[in-house]
Amino acid sequence: MTWLRPLPTVSPGNEPFFAGLAQRKFHVLKCRACGDLNWTPYPACRSCLSIQQDWFEVSGRGTLYTWTVVHTGPKAFTQEGPYVFAFAKLAEGPRPLIVMGNLMGCDHDAIKVDMPIRIAYRDVPGHDVTLYHFEPA
Repeated sequence: MTWLRPLPTVSPGNEPFFAGLAQRKFHVLKCRACGDLNWTPYPACRSCLSIQQDWFEVSGRGTLYTWTVVHTGPKAFTQEGPYVFAFAKLAEGPRPLIVMGNLMGCDHDAIKVDMPIRIAYRDVPGHDVTLYHFEPA
């Protein structure tokens, strides 16, 4: 199967995240000053604006925060439709850690807010990149 969807651009700032995905680990930034976890990657902590952050492995477990079923997506995604675009609240805190991605592996009629989810991984055929998505836990 030919991969038609856009692939992420790996840069020095996000390379540790993608290296973690290849090892089936999900990393977020953790602030050394206040301890808060931050997603998506950003040069400064969203809580205290410190630039002293380190990559931190999280469990990958959480609950579904909200979702939508996309019936007609952008051209590169038409072979996948209909698909579920979701926001998940990961188990780590203390501040809510919301991550977006596709929810796969469940009937659309079974999806509900607060259902347990986990992060899953898949290698892109023919490319040296691993992506993540959500699946029911």
